[in-house]
This record gives sequence, structure tokens and C-alpha cells, in this order.
Amino acid sequence: MPRRPVPTRSTSAHRDSWIIPFTLTLATIALSGCGDAAAKPKERPPMVAEAVTSERRSVPDLYRYPGTTQAVQSVMIVARVTGYLEARHFKEGTMVAEGDALFTIEPAPFEAAVISAQGRLEEAMAQAAYARIEFERNQPLGESGAISASEWDRIVAASAEAQGLLEAAGGDLEVAKINLSYTAVTAPFSGRIGERFVDVGNLVGPGSTERLAELVTVDPMRITFDPPATESAAFRDAWQRGSVPITVTIDRAGSSASVLDGAVDLVDNTVDPATSTFLVRAQFPTLGNDVLPGTYAPVEVRLGTLENRVVVPDEAIFRDTQYDFVWAIKDGKAQRINVTAGVLWNNLRVVEGIASGIAVVVAGDSTELKEGVAVRASIKTLAGWEKAKASKTTKLKAGAAP
Repeated sequence: MPRRPVPTRSTSAHRDSWIIPFTLTLATIALSGCGDAAAKPKERPPMVAEAVTSERRSVPDLYRYPGTTQAVQSVMIVARVTGYLEARHFKEGTMVAEGDALFTIEPAPFEAAVISAQGRLEEAMAQAAYARIEFERNQPLGESGAISASEWDRIVAASAEAQGLLEAAGGDLEVAKINLSYTAVTAPFSGRIGERFVDVGNLVGPGSTERLAELVTVDPMRITFDPPATESAAFRDAWQRGSVPITVTIDRAGSSASVLDGAVDLVDNTVDPATSTFLVRAQFPTLGNDVLPGTYAPVEVRLGTLENRVVVPDEAIFRDTQYDFVWAIKDGKAQRINVTAGVLWNNLRVVEGIASGIAVVVAGDSTELKEGVAVRASIKTLAGWEKAKASKTTKLKAGAAP
């Protein structure tokens, strides 16, 4: 039998057989290329920032504390004699001058006591005069023995007794006059008189109701504050070298705060064991009559000068829960450097942990600052930064003036 011919694929089918694998290969290559593009992120442009180079300078060694105003003089006005309060001569809470009348205690009984004491003094003077006459008359007789010794002794004793009674009567009169003067209660110094503690008509005096009112000076006034005991040696050394300058900031109602200059007048020699602090006091001559004792007032003390210290703008200091640090710029990238922040003066912070000449970031998006992030910084010298800041402050003040 003749053999049947074997069927063959058409040309079209044969073409399809190699097109399909080729298409799959291209798709695989394309997908592989997409994966490589996704794996390689697009580079972020450098963040823009402003930076200032650190420098070495000598700055004041400043310390800051919360202070409290304290009256230089404070006195409780008391009744020094017993009597009924007859008058009050001041308005509570006002200023009074030294010698001004504050209260009057009923003077009539004390005036009578003065008259009585005056009478007893005159009687004693008469008795003393008579005794002196007797003594002078009988002195020749006693010395010659014309009268008995016992009689002469009696005359001498009588003269001495009369003289003693005269002196006692004079003392009683002085006491009576002093007590009378106490009925007019006056201000011992100029200051602000406070609340009265007793009303007119009440019986006042030692041992009962003796407190009448309190008087305090308000100008000059002191400031007290309590540094930690660890700083006591620095304060003592500065005080022994000479005057320790101090400034105090007083907030006044309806006006801007006043910054006033004074000097330390006491560094105490004991430490409070309960707080581990010691007392420092300064006096200010011109706080003003509107500042009352007990007012909060922050103080700044200068204990000397810190020579040749590295400083950066305070804006360059960042803080986390553990460290102070700066963002330095090295080779166009951010680098975190932990520092120890010290004294702040004129917006400059003394730091330890970096060298002079390091560019540190002072302005920029802090959320973008990370280790190794590329930074395109405009870098100023410290002097240039200070000049720009002063110019900006002047413009702000000029704009706010109207």
C-alpha cells in the first residue's frame, strides 16, 4: 500500500512557535529593568541651611538665679506703753516719712504722771536743800567734838538720804516723760506702712495688744537668692577679689521690664542643709517705690571672665533628653557633635566639645537634619552673624515703634 503523507505544520504555526518565547523573554527583560529602577531611589537635593563658624572669645562668667526682693529695714510698730488708742494718722499701704505721726495713745494719764513726778522732784529738792544746810551748819561742831558722834552721824546720813531721794525723783520724772513720748507713735524711718492691726479705741500695750502696724523700706532694697552649695567657693573667691556686679530684672505693670545694676553685699558663711544652698544678697539703690518686698526678680551675677573659650550662637544648640549637641557641617554633610553648653552671653553660648572654626547650623529645617544628610549652607563668620542679627533687631524695633 502506498504510505500516507505525514502532515506538516503550516508556515504560520511555525512562526508562532518561536515568537511566543521571544515575547516572554522581552517581557522578562522589561520587568527586570523596572525592578532596577525601583530599587535605585532618586537622590534628594541637599537641604538649605544657614551656618556660623565657632570662634574663641573671652566672655563674662555669668550665673543666673531666681531672686526675691527684701526690705533693707523692716520694723513692727508696737505700743510701748499701755493705754487706749486715740488716733491713727496714716492711710494703710502708703508711703510715710521718718518722724511722721502714725498713732496716738491717750496721753492724759501720762501727762498727769509727769506732773506728779515733777512734784515729787521739787519736794525732794527742798528736803535735799534743808539737809545740806544742816550738814554745813553742824560740820564745825562735829569736827570739834561739840556735838556727840551719834548726832553728827545722823546729820551726815540725813544729807546723803536726801540727795538719794532727789536723784530718784529726777529719774522718776524722766521715766514719766519717756512714757509720755511713747504715746505719740512715729515712723522711725521712711518707707511704706502696711495694714493696721488694731482699731482706734482698743486698749494696747506691752503684754497684750502691742503690734500696731509694720513699716518697711522700699528704696533702697535688697535682692536675695540661693545658689547651690557647689558654687560657694566661686562666689567667695569673687567677693574677696572685690565688687561682684549683679543685674536684676524687674517686671513693672503696664511697662517694659527694668534691668538695674547693683552689687553683692553678702555671701553667707553657712549652707542650708535642707536645700544644700547658701544665701547671697545684693543691694539696689533705685528699684523704685512700686516694688514691694517679696517680689520675684531674676538676677544675673558676674563672677569674672572666661578667657579664650569656644562660643557659638545659642540658636546652634539642640537638645534631646540626654545631651546638648550641634549640627556641624563637614564635607557638605551634617554631623552631630555632642557638646557641654556653658555660659550664655549676648546670644552666644560657651561650649565644650568642639574646636574653633567649625561651621554649625543656626537656621534650617530641623526635621531634615540627620547624620550624613547633604547640606548646602550659607556660612557666616561670628562677627557677620552678629552684625546681621543686630540689623534685624533694629529694623524690628523701628517697625514696632509706631
